[in-house]
Amino acid sequence: MNKLFNSEVRVKILAVLYGADYCEFTYLLEKLKTTEGNLWIHLKKLEKEEYVEIKKYPSKKRVKTIVKITEIGRTKFKEYITELLNLIWTYIIIVNYLNNGFYILYVD
Repeated sequence: MNKLFNSEVRVKILAVLYGADYCEFTYLLEKLKTTEGNLWIHLKKLEKEEYVEIKKYPSKKRVKTIVKITEIGRTKFKEYITELLNLIWTYIIIVNYLNNGFYILYVD
């Protein structure tokens, strides 16, 4: 598996963005319940690998930071989820076979 997905925070960032396409930094901060510094570290790692784009826009009182998932990020996150689902199916088949002596055939 891709090492970028070894972090729960990075997985959650991409999950939020996968569904929303883009959002404000403050929204991510609220949803992930982490610190600003921690969120920035993970966003910068994702940006370095081109999974997200970070843009800053002037606002009335301060700068608004928008985070957007890229096509690369969308593809990699989908691959990660697919890999997890395949692992889960494999586990289900093995456990079912060991417990019941038969297996479920999964056809992709």
